[in-house]
Amino acid sequence: MAAAKVTIIGAGIGGLTAALALQHRGIGVRVYEQSSQLGEIGAGLHLSPNGMKVLYALGLNDEIEAIRFQPEALALRHFETGKPFFENPFTGDFIKTFGAPFYGFHRADLHKMLLDAVERNDQDCIAVGKRLTALTEDKDGVTLVFEDGSEVREPVVVGADGVHSTVRTLLHSDPDARFTGHVAYRGMVSVDDLEPDLVEPKMNLWAGPGAHVVAYYVRRGELLNYVALTEEDGWETESWTTQANKADLADQFKDWNPTVQTIIDHTQQGQCYKWALLMRDPLPAWSTARTTLLGDAAHPMVPYLAQGSVMAIEDAWVVAHYLSAHPSDPGKALKAYEEARLERTGKIQIGAWEQGQITHAVGRGGDIAERGDGGGFAKSSWIYGYDACALYPD
Repeated sequence: MAAAKVTIIGAGIGGLTAALALQHRGIGVRVYEQSSQLGEIGAGLHLSPNGMKVLYALGLNDEIEAIRFQPEALALRHFETGKPFFENPFTGDFIKTFGAPFYGFHRADLHKMLLDAVERNDQDCIAVGKRLTALTEDKDGVTLVFEDGSEVREPVVVGADGVHSTVRTLLHSDPDARFTGHVAYRGMVSVDDLEPDLVEPKMNLWAGPGAHVVAYYVRRGELLNYVALTEEDGWETESWTTQANKADLADQFKDWNPTVQTIIDHTQQGQCYKWALLMRDPLPAWSTARTTLLGDAAHPMVPYLAQGSVMAIEDAWVVAHYLSAHPSDPGKALKAYEEARLERTGKIQIGAWEQGQITHAVGRGGDIAERGDGGGFAKSSWIYGYDACALYPD
């Protein structure tokens, strides 16, 4: 194993992308993961062009092709009729304009792809069952203490340990988490259980009064992932692994388009999950002289712009760039990384919540023009057109 120069806490999508980006630049990495096994939950996600550019730059082209699904368009639909208000293509001119595609993935597939790539470079760089309990930093390094009693001394630490980040808690005052009044349900359906062509091969979004449902294919089109977002009181548990009663979800959408009802009905029992959406203000700073944050640990956000994982992937590329550019001055590297990312990620944190409110306004009969993309992706160009690899090259 190469001598570790950078230590990452958390082996999720952001942490593994950071590890791979550092390895890509010849920097040794050590990753500590609190779970006893490496894996991801059974959920779907989208990666827009700004995230895909990073994965391509890391040499994952063939691996991506084996697991991705390309939706044809974004289709915003009426909750009762299912008829589209508008569609914006994700192919053709979209790819030419933004320089990369918009793909759907199963989180577990994407996670395994990154894990395999990191371990091909260094099969011993990840340690599991390492729950961080204490962190002490001085001018010469960072001391990490784990729940199992072990202790290590590291030169640079990146906290990529998610929305409930221990690194963030130990370093900073946690931002206040406010319940938004929105709750999300998710589920996965096998395409074999649905009649052919029931759901178009698009990112389908049905907007209704105080709720909307997003459904799209993952894993080469073999599975249909959906997320149903509602306005609901009395549920403030922020966990993706809390099971929900499918019958309760079906009852909330009993007056919706038959396609939506069919998707919910075909969710396997025990495979419906529910979590509360909490809003946090952007942090004013992430970094100290030897420790920083990445992804949800730095800028947790609601899912309405589908940028949570993408921002972590962008972060990973940029932090690796600066640690490579300033190998003997981690304080300078981490300060530059933070300055490069604070404004963009903060803007997306705020914009994600605004987008959720706009979508629900459309569902209540609001002006479609208010949503801002009925005529194309012009208002999203600042998100999708961003190229971290060009701005922060090898």
